[in-house]
Amino acid sequence: MLEGVKALAVALLVCVLPMAAQERGQKIAPPHFDDYPVDSIFRGTPVAPKIVTPLERRYRTRIREGVQKGWGVDREGKEDVAGPNFAGHYIIVQWGCGSPCIMMVVVDASTGDVLPPPISAGSGGASALTLPLLVTGDSAPWPAKIEFHLNSRLLIAKATSDMKRLPSSSYIYYFLLERNEWHLLSKVALEDEP
Repeated sequence: MLEGVKALAVALLVCVLPMAAQERGQKIAPPHFDDYPVDSIFRGTPVAPKIVTPLERRYRTRIREGVQKGWGVDREGKEDVAGPNFAGHYIIVQWGCGSPCIMMVVVDASTGDVLPPPISAGSGGASALTLPLLVTGDSAPWPAKIEFHLNSRLLIAKATSDMKRLPSSSYIYYFLLERNEWHLLSKVALEDEP
């Protein structure tokens, strides 16, 4: 019980203090992949994804093929490679849904749990799995840029905050995945990119 309370306190400090500093206008160093290492790397055969929600059922073939065959899985610069590619035991699976649309799920290779992306184009329907777009300057919109590593629990996303009201600010979002939950560590305006 005490260990759970300590873990919660640490998680709150990790998430709240950087955001509080940003709100006060203080410049803080952005999180780095090395700051959030994993304890171990999953090496076994991934568990079949648990297809639970109607939206997951709608895209079950994409999700299953991503886990079993590596389709839509980018690992260390190589595409379509089966196995974990994020945070030691997660598989990030991405697939196209029309230019420039990209959809994404995160599957726990050890349990089969399916998670939505930490940031999406919306909360309802297929948009809950659709990555937001990224608009910079006068360029055409692109899917959000997602960066992640097998040996880190940090995911970095570059995305435009509100596509309904352009021009809209674009940000770099720093997310931490802990116990199958996403935590926003910080958000930096793209024009202030370090």
